[in-house]
Amino acid sequence: MWMVGLWLRFCGFRVASIGYPSRCVSITEAVEQHLVPALAKLEIEENSRVHFVTHSLGGIVFRAWAARRDPAFPFGRAVLLAPPNQGSQIIDELRQSRWVRWLLGPVSAELGTDAESTPNRLGPLPPETGVIMGNKDTLPIFRHLLGAESDGVVTITSSHGDGESDFILLPANHATIILHPAVFRAVSRFLRTGGFAEA
Repeated sequence: MWMVGLWLRFCGFRVASIGYPSRCVSITEAVEQHLVPALAKLEIEENSRVHFVTHSLGGIVFRAWAARRDPAFPFGRAVLLAPPNQGSQIIDELRQSRWVRWLLGPVSAELGTDAESTPNRLGPLPPETGVIMGNKDTLPIFRHLLGAESDGVVTITSSHGDGESDFILLPANHATIILHPAVFRAVSRFLRTGGFAEA
């Protein structure tokens, strides 16, 4: 995410990068052990708001935090890049595989598309949350699971979330969406205006 952060700094935003060991912790642990402590350390100026920009699983971690956030927190807007908001068909198919559990860790048990999966139990997206999704399926290994309309990892349908403020498709795949100049511009537009459309 460092290139997205660099662009936002260029646009005048103050940027803090928050990481978590995604292969070692559950979504709840990522929130409680990494996101919450990092947010508590932020020096938030009076009358400022805190925006969020996430990629993939980070969008679900953000949603898990937002679902029980302190109402007094100065939440602004959020942009989720390629989020599996309705779960992952890949996880449905492969979660029992030992290599998948090794690769993804505890979250491999949480990201299915069933009603009891973590993404589907989090409720609507927070207000003023937009979704940017890629439509370049350049990872054919999963095409038989995802169909034609995906970014190679997440289907376009699965990226939508109830309550999203805006949605845009851009020519990127799941990995390169965080490197795409058109994505950078769309992120900064949404954070400033609440929409992806150009003026």
